Amino acid sequence: MSPTTIFWPTDLVEPGFCFGWRRPALCVAGRLTVDTISEAKAAVEIVSASPEYRSLRNACGEDPFIFGKFTCERKQKITVPIFHFPVPKDYIVVYYYRHLPTTLRFYSLEALRLDYHAQEQHNASVSTEPSALDYAAFRVSASSPGINDIVVDQFNAANTVEGLLQNYLNPSEPLLKTDTLWTIFDVSWKKILPLLALFSNFLTAFCNAPILLSFVIKDISAIVQQIDVRAEQADFFAAEVSHLRNRGMTPTSLYSARYINFFNTVWLLLNDITIGSAIGSFLCDNHIVLASMLNSMIDNIFIRWIQWVLHWLDSWPAGLKLNTELSRFYSQTFIDLIAMWGRVLQWVAPHLPAIIYFFGVASWGGATFSISLFSDLLAILTAHIYVCYFVSNAVYARLLTTAGSLWNIFRGKRYNALRNRTDTWEYDIDQLLFGTILFTLLAFLFPTVLVYYSLFALLRLAIILVQACLETQLAFMNHFPLFALMLRVKDPWRLPGGIYFILERNEHGLVIKSQPVPFSSIFFQYIRLSSRLGSHYNPLRLLRRLLAGKLLEPIPRYSIRYSKSTEKREE
Repeated sequence: MSPTTIFWPTDLVEPGFCFGWRRPALCVAGRLTVDTISEAKAAVEIVSASPEYRSLRNACGEDPFIFGKFTCERKQKITVPIFHFPVPKDYIVVYYYRHLPTTLRFYSLEALRLDYHAQEQHNASVSTEPSALDYAAFRVSASSPGINDIVVDQFNAANTVEGLLQNYLNPSEPLLKTDTLWTIFDVSWKKILPLLALFSNFLTAFCNAPILLSFVIKDISAIVQQIDVRAEQADFFAAEVSHLRNRGMTPTSLYSARYINFFNTVWLLLNDITIGSAIGSFLCDNHIVLASMLNSMIDNIFIRWIQWVLHWLDSWPAGLKLNTELSRFYSQTFIDLIAMWGRVLQWVAPHLPAIIYFFGVASWGGATFSISLFSDLLAILTAHIYVCYFVSNAVYARLLTTAGSLWNIFRGKRYNALRNRTDTWEYDIDQLLFGTILFTLLAFLFPTVLVYYSLFALLRLAIILVQACLETQLAFMNHFPLFALMLRVKDPWRLPGGIYFILERNEHGLVIKSQPVPFSSIFFQYIRLSSRLGSHYNPLRLLRRLLAGKLLEPIPRYSIRYSKSTEKREE
């Protein structure tokens, strides 16, 4: 028969009456400094019937029990409890750490879910009954002979239960002390909250205002998307402050995830504003020089260089003989279109210093604002490239469709629109002759169309990759788990990812410790982000779209954005 395991707190070294739970294992929660065991039992009975412990009963499995009196003695640098009450003949003492609820340290058999919205949905789907201080995210059988979730919950609730008992025995000492400063904060926050909610709702309504077709403003502008992120952060602050201040009996795992996400957002916002203020100062101090450099780059790269490439393609480059008339039409049309946009940019050039200065002022709202503004500026400056790409892509895609139809004619096939399939069909000699003539024309014109399409498709691809880098940088700056990483290094107990046993020969013996959460759980947002970016910008996928004549579009901003709002995540 295996020996009985007794779980004992590491800080329990003074004599007294010990209490705890008998099922599913013998777990000692703390001690009571009373004179008789009857007083200890009376205190436990009253506290067990209190509303505070009633919410703990589901997590702990049963009411606490008075085991009896104990003392402690030192044996070879190890504190060993001496029991003055009946215990099993063969037993092993395993030590665990008791933590105050305010430290947000706790044991957990599973990794802490920083995605607390998913954790809330999981808890709601498992049980509709509230179980406060339900420290573990998952439940296992209570009859398990080893350490299960109930035993872990008892570890986490031990200090709270002892505090309830001490508060009953010493009513002059309140369990929770309210600071005057926090009281003033609560009163002030209740007055600020409606204004913050009104401001957030106004920004959200503006960013989601519909424009042409089915688009909204934030879908076409990076800066409006970033303003929407700020509105979401304001709404997030308004919602989370009330949850953090009124903790009540919120499960520690859920409360810790809320706490980490809240202060992670605060840190990111402060760092964003700090970096943005430095960028803003640089832009404001050097706006004239930067405007001159930007104007030169726009004129040389976006206008003159593209026109030079078009002239080069029209002069049979590297012995590539294109269709003269079609090549001349392509080159002249695109050159005139680019020249027209160049005149528009020349009209804007004198205002570039003011625009850059405005960017510098806006950067005081955060470095993400400056990145978003430059992303929108890049989209505006390269609008002519997108128009040229759209036109050349339309012609190229149409030629591919025509080539597919002619290929079906030569094979004696015809597409059946009613059944959405290709069926066998007999064509007349006139139809075959006409198809041959069209295919001949297509074969002579296709290389010219392909060359000009390739030029603007590559330019479009380069611009999309630059915008993808900017969007990825925005995602990192808006959602980087800075606070969680700091806790992972500074206080791993607050990010539990499991438990393990360690033999501490110079202190207690066999001790249960917390395994820190893996970095994959901390960077869960970026694992999703990298998978989405990798699937959208997969080289094979881009190559297939280029060859198939499908439009190249950047990844939608909302798909690489981690929303903190439950409603937005459900949408």
